[in-house]
Amino acid sequence: MIDETILNENRKLKLQLNGLLKRALTNEQKQALFDSFSIDLISANTPAQLRDSVLFQMQVQFKLHNVVLTLIDLDKDAENLFYGQDELAKSLYDPKLHILHLKRDKEKISSLNKKPLLGLDVISQYQWMVASLTNVDLCKSAALIPLIRNDKLIGSLLLLSGDENRYQKGIGTTFLQKLSAMTAVAIENCLTQQRIKEMGYQDPLTQAYNRRYFDMRLNDEIEKCLDQKTFLACLFIDVDFFKKVNDSFGHHVGDLVLVRLVKLIKLQVRTCDVVSRYGGEEFSVILPALSLTDVRVIAERIRKAVELDAELSCGKTNLHVTVSIGLELLEAKNVTHLNLESISDMLLQHADVALYKAKASGRNQVVVYENTDLFSPLP
Repeated sequence: MIDETILNENRKLKLQLNGLLKRALTNEQKQALFDSFSIDLISANTPAQLRDSVLFQMQVQFKLHNVVLTLIDLDKDAENLFYGQDELAKSLYDPKLHILHLKRDKEKISSLNKKPLLGLDVISQYQWMVASLTNVDLCKSAALIPLIRNDKLIGSLLLLSGDENRYQKGIGTTFLQKLSAMTAVAIENCLTQQRIKEMGYQDPLTQAYNRRYFDMRLNDEIEKCLDQKTFLACLFIDVDFFKKVNDSFGHHVGDLVLVRLVKLIKLQVRTCDVVSRYGGEEFSVILPALSLTDVRVIAERIRKAVELDAELSCGKTNLHVTVSIGLELLEAKNVTHLNLESISDMLLQHADVALYKAKASGRNQVVVYENTDLFSPLP
């Protein structure tokens, strides 16, 4: 009898030990997975890489149904940092990445919790986070974890699982809190680094891109144009009689004119277009994948917006600002015999020739470069 009792106790202890060993192995595997993901996340050099790590890599590595990232745009630049000029990425990530504006999204921001929330109720409570996702009905449990830096809520991470037992109310949240802290640090560090890079690419006065960034993006857009066999346009925009503005009203007024001009240009172009200060009072715009007709319409809209804008007068009754615009369009099929540097030089030269013609013909007009051999070298 005693021997049987001892055997039963031994069996129970063995089962308990096996359970503990299995749990320890599972925890070890989870920790290894977490450590591996942590390294990838912290190593993200750009917001685009960070975006991919959080929204796709995290989903795959932790076997989740979906991941949704919500960020409060405290510095009013998150959308530009995450997407830049990439419209395709924006359309792809929009359902999974919510960027909240302080005024416009005040109610959504106030609904975010500073403590982890677990359970299926999270989905119905934050319906706006999942409204654009597909197959939400397959989600059986969810965890909403806050992203906090320096005691300030910067956003949240919504983890969706098809396992109804994965995220239940009352279970331990140590792992989730670690994931939250790591993600918040990675986001803050990555966006700060990107802001520093952006400052190096921007003209400090007008907030247009600078010449360095223009040159870099022009080569990228030419390569894309050739690969996709499409069009690429370049505008050169010059303020008419700008020297007289400075001489008559002072450089402070001249600066105000340039700042306002860039705002007007940006209002007339797409987010994928690149507006740069090329030098002095001359600005350039790169417009990918548009026909000549469409580019002419945009150029004319810019010209007219400047001509009719009251703010450009800066309160001076005798100050009337206009611009001259030179336009050149690259069509991929016409330049297959040229290398990248030659194409770039030709595009800029021809846009500059068109601008010169616009100014020589009376200013305040749009001129398209004309040449029967579209990209023959200029004399």
